[in-house]
Amino acid sequence: MEFRLTEKQKILLRTAGMAAVVYLVFKYLLPLLMPFLIAFLLSIPIRPIARFFYKKMHVPIGLAAGVVLAVFGALLGGLLFWLGKSALEQLLLFSGKLPGIWEDCCEWLSDCCIQMEQGLQLSRGTISGPLARLTDLSGDGPGARTLSGMLDGFMSTSLSWVKLAVEVLVTFFITIGATLITTTQLEEIKKARDRSLFREEINRVLRILSRVGAAYGKTQLYIMLITMGICTAGLTILRNPYAILLGILIGLLDALPIFGVGTVLWPWIAVSALSGRLWQTIGLAAIYGLSALVRELMEAHYMGEQIGLNALENLISMYVGMQLFGLLGLFFGPMGYLLIKEAGKTGLAM
Repeated sequence: MEFRLTEKQKILLRTAGMAAVVYLVFKYLLPLLMPFLIAFLLSIPIRPIARFFYKKMHVPIGLAAGVVLAVFGALLGGLLFWLGKSALEQLLLFSGKLPGIWEDCCEWLSDCCIQMEQGLQLSRGTISGPLARLTDLSGDGPGARTLSGMLDGFMSTSLSWVKLAVEVLVTFFITIGATLITTTQLEEIKKARDRSLFREEINRVLRILSRVGAAYGKTQLYIMLITMGICTAGLTILRNPYAILLGILIGLLDALPIFGVGTVLWPWIAVSALSGRLWQTIGLAAIYGLSALVRELMEAHYMGEQIGLNALENLISMYVGMQLFGLLGLFFGPMGYLLIKEAGKTGLAM
């Protein structure tokens, strides 16, 4: 008796097969090909500009692409230099005030411990004594040893940081070189794709990638700009002298989901509340709440509408992707889910 799969069984097998392929590709293959994928994405907007200069001024496409990349890199580098310079200036200003801030915090903690001792009817120094020794950074106390250990740990890992910096620099130059080559050979790459036996599957996957990538990029850019505006406006209302710089830095930090605005604002809110600054605490909490609300709404609804997923599917796929692939899973999750969904409907994996 001949065994035949039912339509439901075929769909289930296609879906399971595509899920396995997506996991293996995203987990092991994509990290290796990431510089070349970035190069391909960069070549798409650069190619028309390079062809314009080629047609109008007979400038070789490769040279024109190099000029475009150089101009874009100079603008981006100038912006990063300005942000870095401003941040360094503010950091130096803050470091000058740090000893006084540390003394104020230690004095406040000591007062809290003394009040606790009095409330619990403990002898003087039961709680405040160990705390004073712990927070004393001079001499050979626990605080000084802890600080020295932290500095030694940082120095011992400096070689790893140097190695990482070299790897990032090498990857950067490989990506630039691959972008120039891809820009000059983009038509040949497209022709090779169209001649491929799997051209339909490749085109389907590329459509999903472009749809998810465009939606994710636009959403994150809008969220970052809105967060910068909210933080800058809120800190300006609170009369913070560094409102613009802090607003920009918090917005950039929020683009990294593992950090987010809470990395800066939650400790700030805690210190402000413990210091008795009621209105500042309320203002910072309002800034955090509004920024978090904007991110949740835009990621769940705007991105979901752009890529064809409802809000729940989008959130689930982003969370599962983050658990499987880390930060990049926030992007890979929806993309992988769409590929698996497409395979179940159209037989992409078979």
